Amino acid sequence: MDRFRLARMCVSVVALVGSAAMMAASASSAPAGAAAVSGPQCTFNGSALPIVTGASAGEKVKVSCTGLAPLHPYLTMETSLLLGIDPKAAPLLSGSITSVPGLLALLAALPEINPAALSFPVSNLLGDLDFTYTLPTSHAADPNAVCPPTTAQINAGLIGCALATIDLTSFKPVGAASAVIEYTGDPLFPPAPTLALSKVTARDGRPVAVSDASGATTHWWLATLVTLESLLGGGAGPAPTVTVTLNNGTSSVTAANTIKVSPAVYNEPVLTPPAISGTFTVPAKTTGATTVTVTYQASLLGFTLPNSASAPLKVRH
Repeated sequence: MDRFRLARMCVSVVALVGSAAMMAASASSAPAGAAAVSGPQCTFNGSALPIVTGASAGEKVKVSCTGLAPLHPYLTMETSLLLGIDPKAAPLLSGSITSVPGLLALLAALPEINPAALSFPVSNLLGDLDFTYTLPTSHAADPNAVCPPTTAQINAGLIGCALATIDLTSFKPVGAASAVIEYTGDPLFPPAPTLALSKVTARDGRPVAVSDASGATTHWWLATLVTLESLLGGGAGPAPTVTVTLNNGTSSVTAANTIKVSPAVYNEPVLTPPAISGTFTVPAKTTGATTVTVTYQASLLGFTLPNSASAPLKVRH
């Protein structure tokens, strides 16, 4: 029944797109509005920050946008952030869909989509989009795609749910009209990750491999957030950096490294958490008991944030 309802709701988009196009054509002689703003700008409950905190099911979120194309139809939906890390959903978030039938087929194939979460607002003649979105009280067919997310999902970097908006003429995500919905009781940021070294004792000038601690339940969540922001924001930001320092209590040295952090990936029903891998080279002339700290740093929503974890290492010549 849910899939039928989804198809019926989305088919109406075909008529909506057509009628909007005709209205836009007839409005071409309308008086010019105010000077155009460079790119769309949106607020959520009056805030320009693309995050709604303290949310609860059934809550209403006021979305107000300017600078959009006039008389454009949009699809806005709340969804589990599992959708953002599901490879099957990549066409939806990358803007590679080219038609309404293609959109319908993809929506029907993604179990993270909740039919009750779909809304179809339309911008006005000035390119403004003002509507109130009600957070659904139901969930998608996938039992893992819940809002609020589970603790395991939060620890992997899925710190809330997404309010995603897609232009139904270009079929591309509208980054400015997308936000994170964070629910009451959930942490703003997950717990710190863990770090394990391949050696307890190492020689200077030699490589040491890194990994997550065995049985870890907290992970390098920032890598997942960077991926999600890139998808919802419509493009990648500055590349994250990884630094390794060895501190013996009196001095600290930086080690060359090849360390990478992979984001979480979801293939229903399996959530693969973020993972750290690679090596660092113990700097020459380092000796004694040291503390190795790996820091993964990235830009998120314009702020610089770090993930870091430490482990002991004894170094000898």
